[in-house]
Amino acid sequence: MKTKVLVVDDSADFREIYSDAINEAGFKVETAENGKIAIEKMLHEPPQVILMDVNMPVLSGEETLAEMRKHRKLDNIPVIVMTVVPADEKGQQVVEAGPIVSYFTKDASSAQDVIEKIKEVLGTSEKRFEP
Repeated sequence: MKTKVLVVDDSADFREIYSDAINEAGFKVETAENGKIAIEKMLHEPPQVILMDVNMPVLSGEETLAEMRKHRKLDNIPVIVMTVVPADEKGQQVVEAGPIVSYFTKDASSAQDVIEKIKEVLGTSEKRFEP
C-alpha cells in the first residue's frame, strides 16, 4: 500500500501542483480545501503525512491542528506547513497547535523541497519544527 499524503489548502492551484508532484514521487495523494474537510478525511482514513496551509476558510491551519489533538488517532500525524505566512510572524502559534515537523513558505520553496521533506519525515517523524 502506498504512503498517503493529505494536501490541505484552499487554493485549487496549489492543491493541483503539489498533488501532481507528490503523486509523481510515488505517494498516494488526497486533498481537502479546508480544515473541516481535512478532519473528516483524516478520521475516515488517516494519512501518514499532512501538507497544510495556515490561512484557510472554515477551519484555519491552527484550528485544524487543535482539532487533530482531540482525536487520539490524529494527534501524532506529522504536519508540514506550507503557507505564505513567514514562520517568524506566525510560526510559534502554529507550532504550539500541533505536531509540526517543518514550515515552508510558498514563495521560497519548491515542490521538490516539499517532497524531500516528506521523505525525510517518513523516516524521522519524531523531529519537530523549531521557529
